[in-house]
Amino acid sequence: MVCTGCSLLCEDIVEGRGGKGEGERDCVKHACRIGTAHITSMQRIEPTVARKQVRHDAAIESAAEILASAKNPVFVGFGNSITETQQKGIALAEKIGAKIWAPHTELFEDVLNRRVKTCTLPEVRDQADVVVFLGADPMNTHPRLLSGYAYYPRGEQRQHGWDVDRTAIAIDLRRSHTAEVCREVYEASPHRQIEFMDALSDALGNRVPKTGYDRKRILKLAGTLKKAEFGVIFTGTYAMATEQERDAIIRLMDELNEVSNFHILPLAPGYNLRSIAALLHESCSHPTDDGETNQIGRVNRANRADLNEADVLLCVGCDLMNSIPAHDIKGTTIVIDPNETLTSLCSDVVIPCAAGGIDCAGSALRMDGVQIDIPQMIETGRISDASIMDQLIGAI
Repeated sequence: MVCTGCSLLCEDIVEGRGGKGEGERDCVKHACRIGTAHITSMQRIEPTVARKQVRHDAAIESAAEILASAKNPVFVGFGNSITETQQKGIALAEKIGAKIWAPHTELFEDVLNRRVKTCTLPEVRDQADVVVFLGADPMNTHPRLLSGYAYYPRGEQRQHGWDVDRTAIAIDLRRSHTAEVCREVYEASPHRQIEFMDALSDALGNRVPKTGYDRKRILKLAGTLKKAEFGVIFTGTYAMATEQERDAIIRLMDELNEVSNFHILPLAPGYNLRSIAALLHESCSHPTDDGETNQIGRVNRANRADLNEADVLLCVGCDLMNSIPAHDIKGTTIVIDPNETLTSLCSDVVIPCAAGGIDCAGSALRMDGVQIDIPQMIETGRISDASIMDQLIGAI
């Protein structure tokens, strides 16, 4: 089985059941604590309209009516949906002229545009000798990353193990759990991450760093990175929060690859965020007759500012109100989700769906771009969000 608890999409999961009731899981082998909680602890929701329970088809019908009359709809999420749902969501957006906002996909866009080098997770395991966790704490977001790929395993070209063959470096706002196992730890103060990355870029380019940080330590870090035979930077969501921070990462990667060999892998918060980024990239980029690429696509990409202007918000596998205050959302809200969330409790229409990898099958892209087929673990009778999308397309 495949765990959809994070974007590692671990494929060695063994699932069992019994003792809790039909269709429920109480035994999961090989999964980490996040995966176990994801598979076994589901707070199921009922279909509602105006916070009153209705039949499932009635909730879909109500959502279709709202979307059909929307003047400025925005779709949010899709990072925790199977690829088939994402494809149908884009088709629905095209049909009604909706924008799509998939948070935290911007650095994936840079990867897809080949602005930065990337690699696969098996390449990290087999070749990486320097691993940097930039604003990332995988021990609490992707717990099996270090044991499966990034630090502890013996790879084809790294047979002597982590204590000899690999150097792990943490650059973060605070000393994280991941930093505790790293050989070198650097704390970048809040709102000064760009200064740190630019100072490191200067040091890599043999320029005197202009910074308030300890220059000797910056120069030491630059020396370690220059010696890398195969380096990897894992970035967390904080490190790529703004366009300016992403640009600083690009500058850093450019400097690194002038003197060394470095690759970047964003640690996506959704298990299938790489897929929606790729689909939106494909949808928004069309070759012209002369072989160039234009950005006038079939779907308009939205951003957080567009949420304030939207008259209808469709949240798919996304707990929007967990990061944005409810009073900032002025449009009618429709939720499609397997579980109860803050957003579902406040939404005008709620449509429950099956969860990818648990009670519905599909496919996904692992964080490194490798396609993974996701089988169904159990049968619950809930319909998939891809089927819900089909019904919405047919009803509008």
